[in-house]
Amino acid sequence: MSLGWCDVRQFMGRLKGIVFGRPVATDRARPTILRTRLALPVFGAGIVSAVAYAPDAVLDALRRGSQQGAMLTMAIGVLAILLLLGFAYRSNVHERPDERGDYGLVRDKLGAQAGVLTGAALLVDYIFTVAVSVAALAHFLRYVMPWANDWHTVIAVGAIAVMTLAALRGVTERARILLLVFFGFIAVIALVVTFGIERHTDSVLQPIASDAPTTMTVLFAYAGAIASGAVMVTGIEHLASAGPYHAEPRGMRTGRTLLIAVVLAGAAFFGVSWLVWSYRVTGWTEGPVLLQAAQRAFGATWVLWIVALAAVAILYAAASAVFKRFANLTSLLARDSYLPRQLATRNDRLVFRGSVLLVGVLSAILVVAVDARLDQLIHMYVIGVFTSIVLSQIAMVRLFGVKLALAPVGAARTRMALTRVLHLVAAIVAASVLAVVAIFNFLNGAWVALAMIVVVVVMMRGIERHYRDVATELKIAFGDHTSALPSATHGIVLITQLNRPALRTLSYAKAARHSSLEAVSVRVEALAATSLQDDWGKLTAGVPLVILDSPYRDIMGPVLEYVRSIHRDSPRDVVVVYVPELVVGRWWEQFLHNRSTVRLRSQLLHMRGVVVAAVPWHLESARSARDEAGTGKKRDLT
Repeated sequence: MSLGWCDVRQFMGRLKGIVFGRPVATDRARPTILRTRLALPVFGAGIVSAVAYAPDAVLDALRRGSQQGAMLTMAIGVLAILLLLGFAYRSNVHERPDERGDYGLVRDKLGAQAGVLTGAALLVDYIFTVAVSVAALAHFLRYVMPWANDWHTVIAVGAIAVMTLAALRGVTERARILLLVFFGFIAVIALVVTFGIERHTDSVLQPIASDAPTTMTVLFAYAGAIASGAVMVTGIEHLASAGPYHAEPRGMRTGRTLLIAVVLAGAAFFGVSWLVWSYRVTGWTEGPVLLQAAQRAFGATWVLWIVALAAVAILYAAASAVFKRFANLTSLLARDSYLPRQLATRNDRLVFRGSVLLVGVLSAILVVAVDARLDQLIHMYVIGVFTSIVLSQIAMVRLFGVKLALAPVGAARTRMALTRVLHLVAAIVAASVLAVVAIFNFLNGAWVALAMIVVVVVMMRGIERHYRDVATELKIAFGDHTSALPSATHGIVLITQLNRPALRTLSYAKAARHSSLEAVSVRVEALAATSLQDDWGKLTAGVPLVILDSPYRDIMGPVLEYVRSIHRDSPRDVVVVYVPELVVGRWWEQFLHNRSTVRLRSQLLHMRGVVVAAVPWHLESARSARDEAGTGKKRDLT
């Protein structure tokens, strides 16, 4: 029994249902309203997950200048930046509690070009977020499983593959599971830090001291530490776009969720930094500094496993959340004509499939390119999000400047003025961090992120320009003659051999009542052409047969030239070319029929004033497959 084309399609349809799930109705696309305790893990996983790798980044920068003793000082600096931007973004969401986030704010207040830069920066940031998260995930796993040391890149790419498949299936993380992951990680960090403080005594270990060989080395080490520690801020924009998922008043509730997440992340980061400093983790040993400090404090393997699994869970949750946010942002950009408009369309699972595949593939390429090296990825990471932060804070300064100009004297005006100062300070601090990262980490990989942003901006502007030009070209103008009837229509029926599909095509062409109608064939073999002429004469079809010469046995060339000749003689006429096409039922039959027809149709469609009409003829295999498909559907319904 041969495998029919319809059988293959049925099998692929069932396989798609198993892998991706059944279609979801459009009315299920409405956002789920979450309480703060549930919104925290759903949107706060990104900022809290940075606790798993931000201390590594700070310590690595300090290690280069032998300044590990300044770990706590740098942690306080990073914490100050995090809290400052947390309060600034709380003001952001009070004013704009929508999912357009920084992109919508900057576009509305600073203009389209600044909006494009913000959108490009965020897209790059999301790609790096996935790459950094899975690299950190693999970093933790290979520390507790030394046998997997050479498999860390495979583990990271495998994690991306699982996330991509889950996102394509439209799997939404259960809020209560994320609740366990989120607060489980916070609880584990709190317990490790608490018991670490209790177990630490000066007689056991003296906290590591600072050693400053040269002033320039110290400057580079401190600047690099602040720049690397700024990864703690990377999840803040995701929190700021969570407004639609909160109940009214959305701005206030979203701001509260954001501040709680910032405070929890800041406290966890400072606790881990103290643990690293007090237990003399120098950064010279391979592995996550969180696990190194826990190992020195407890010495028990089971504690390492608990900490590692909690970190892996929060990192996976943070990376998974990026897929949805990336897809939402690309859909917004596509609606504004900065990306292909197909990216704004959901599939039958209510998933932006193209965007999910895009972020999955690009982040996997990035991971493979750097061999999942976490330190190298972090040097590239901060550029995107801080570009967005700087622009959003400038937009907020402008927003409150307009409000102040209209506000009457009083307490409300004073609050507005103070809020404007907050955003101004946040913009200056964020710009300073961005400059430090771009300068001190440029050769270490920041140039990659900068180049990616530039490429995306140029691409998006090119796409928008193309859509604008096409819209101008297609716009109906006054006195437009596009809908005017052609002077005449000429029908051409392509005939390769006289058979039932050819007669069906001829009858369709006759029914259209063209100004002129003729059958056209190409002489490839003299004997076959003579036989066709004889058979055509016996047919009495009432339509002339034109035989085109082809000395080089080419079919398409003579037909295309013949159609062009009609246009040269009558430029205002329309030529309708009828092509018989066989509809097959077995997958392998696709390779045996219609090959020349498909190529000829594609060539004719590029000719102005030509319409191509494919007239189907269903073979017996196609009819049988159709009947079997109908029977299968009835059986499924019953």
